[in-house]
This record gives sequence, C-alpha cells and structure tokens, in this order.
Amino acid sequence: MTAAVAVPLSRGVRTAASARRIRALVLRYLLLLRRDASRVIDTFQWALIDVVIWGFLTLYVAGSGAQLPNALAIFLGAVILWNLFFRCSQDVSVSFLDDVWARSLVTVFASPLKVWEFAAAIMLLGLVKLALTLVVMAAAAWILYAFDFFEFGFALVPFIANLVLLGWTVGLVSLALILRFGGRWGILAWSLPVLLMPFASVFYPESVLPPFARAIAQAVPANHVFEGMRTAASNGEIAWGRLALASAENVVYLALASALVAWVFRLALRRGLLPKVH
Repeated sequence: MTAAVAVPLSRGVRTAASARRIRALVLRYLLLLRRDASRVIDTFQWALIDVVIWGFLTLYVAGSGAQLPNALAIFLGAVILWNLFFRCSQDVSVSFLDDVWARSLVTVFASPLKVWEFAAAIMLLGLVKLALTLVVMAAAAWILYAFDFFEFGFALVPFIANLVLLGWTVGLVSLALILRFGGRWGILAWSLPVLLMPFASVFYPESVLPPFARAIAQAVPANHVFEGMRTAASNGEIAWGRLALASAENVVYLALASALVAWVFRLALRRGLLPKVH
C-alpha cells in the first residue's frame, strides 16, 4: 500500500516544484520589466505608432471613394492582430536574449530548471504582455478613430489564439538558432517574424499574390487568420475552414519548434556551448 501511494505523491511533488520554478522565472522577467522604463516603452511604442500610422492610412482610403467596405475593421484590425503575433514571437526570443546579454544562461540552467519550464515561463510572460498591448492598442483605436476592436466578440478568440501559437513557434525557432549559432544572431528576434509578413496577407487579400507566393501562403497560418478576419469584417461570417487549417498547421509547427529547441539544448549541454553564447 505504501509503495502504491508513493508514486502519485512523488509526481505531485515534482509538479509543484515545476510550477514554483515557472512562477519564479515569470516573476523574474516581470520585475525586469517593472524596473526598466525602456522595456515598458518598447512594449507599447511600436504598437501605438502602428495604430496611429495605419489609422491615418485607413481614413485616407475610406475617404478616397475606394470601394472598400468596413475599412477600419480591415486595416486597423489587421494592425492590432499583427502586433499581437509580433509581440508573442518577440517576447519568447528576447526573454532568452536578456539572459544571453546578462551572461546569466549558465546560472539559470545550473538550477533544477528544465528546458520546458523555461519555455513555459517565457510563453506565460508573453501572454501577460500581449494582454497589456491589446488593451493599449484597442484603447488607442477607440479614442483616435472610434473603432471598437472587440466588435467581433468571441470570433476574436480563435483568431488571436492562432496568432499566439504562431508567435510562440517563430519565437522558439529564433531562440534555437540564437542558442546554436550565438548571440550575433539576435537580430532574428526582430527579423524572423517580419519575413512572414509578405505571405501572411495582413493588409491585402491572398488573391493579389503571384502563384508561387500564394502556394507559400497556404502553409502560413497567419494567412488563414487574416483572410478569415477579412471575411468576418466584410459579411460577419467566420471562416471556420480557414481557422481549422490554421490551427492544424500551428499544432504541427509548434511541436516541431519545441522538438528543435529541445534538441539544440541537448546539443549545447553536451558540447558545453551555453557559456559561449554571447
């Protein structure tokens, strides 16, 4: 009887320990955000700039007589959704870069912290910052242009969820490449998400792409998300087929990205690369 009870108890203890380590790491990054004003500014400035710039563009297009129904929803909604994706991706890779720049990678992973716990912590951190960014952008869009981003209601949930998953995937790929090839590849934290933008159909429909680009776009979950958003903005219908395809692709990509990070970390530990990442 004693042996039978010991197994679930030990699993419970391990789960509680993992939860404490994840919570501690999230708190660590949040304290960095609180103590460094530049991090707070970076969290919001680009999102606000995008809302202002594209808001003016939207007003121009809407007032130019172009046959573009619901231009505010199409352009400003796309800006906000794209920034959510970019924020999720950047927070994963930049959180890792913070430890690279501070030369604290060895200290962090000399603790009982596991790779999946580290990944879970920076993903949770990204969700916190995403929520803050969403509130700020939605408020700016409402104050400046009387655009209610939440007018889509619960239809927003699958759109945002898919962009979060894709952001995590891109962030994990950036993290793996930085760990494998060094901190000089840190530019990937900012450039890798942007490389997807031409194929994501953020501000224009998929139909304007040339055939080869359209084929690539079919493999980019963000393309299905933004096409689905335009459908919802135009006629109020949710493109469930698009969302199902985006979800399936995201699950596969996130699993592959997680496997890549796990493999690179094992390689780094085996070859002693962690102290050399700078």
